[in-house]
Amino acid sequence: MRKGLFIVFEGIDGSGKSSCIEYVAKALEKDADIVRTSEPTKGKIGMLIRGSPELSPAAEALLFTADRAEHTLEIKKWVEEKRTVLCDRYFASTVAYQSADLNGRSADRPWLLTMNLKVTVQPDITFLFDIDPKIGLERVEARGSKSKFERLEYLKDVRRNYLRLAKRYGFVIIDASRSKEEVSADVMGHILKLIRHMD
Repeated sequence: MRKGLFIVFEGIDGSGKSSCIEYVAKALEKDADIVRTSEPTKGKIGMLIRGSPELSPAAEALLFTADRAEHTLEIKKWVEEKRTVLCDRYFASTVAYQSADLNGRSADRPWLLTMNLKVTVQPDITFLFDIDPKIGLERVEARGSKSKFERLEYLKDVRRNYLRLAKRYGFVIIDASRSKEEVSADVMGHILKLIRHMD
């Protein structure tokens, strides 16, 4: 029997990741034991990040990476148990966001990559939900939630970082400007192809 799957969903807020994860979970739950998870986690370090005051990009990146180190241990266990792990954000989020310029501050990209690659595992597939940040912001504003990260010029930089990472690590780029139905069908096509290849 094949091992479990580790599937990562990346992208800026408003790209439709969460909706697609919900769709994928429902589509696969008949044939697989699904674990839905996200970063920052709801563990001790993750909750510290969620409740922390304004931090420097480097300090914030260290907290995210510490949270990820613990999270990765859980992910490895779930995969060994032959479960299918659907993860909303992983190491690329830290690199894309913390190395982007926010009010003249950013963390060093090579340092972020080196630090994160020491505490992560390779996903079976990573989807990058790519969208014009202006459209993503409009979606976020429509649902009434906005964080310090939701600033147009900053998100343009984040998007550029994500696309560099996608090219370097072979992420599957999904055109997230399409309808939920089109996006979900595209993602499921890639996942089903992966499953057939592994069987």
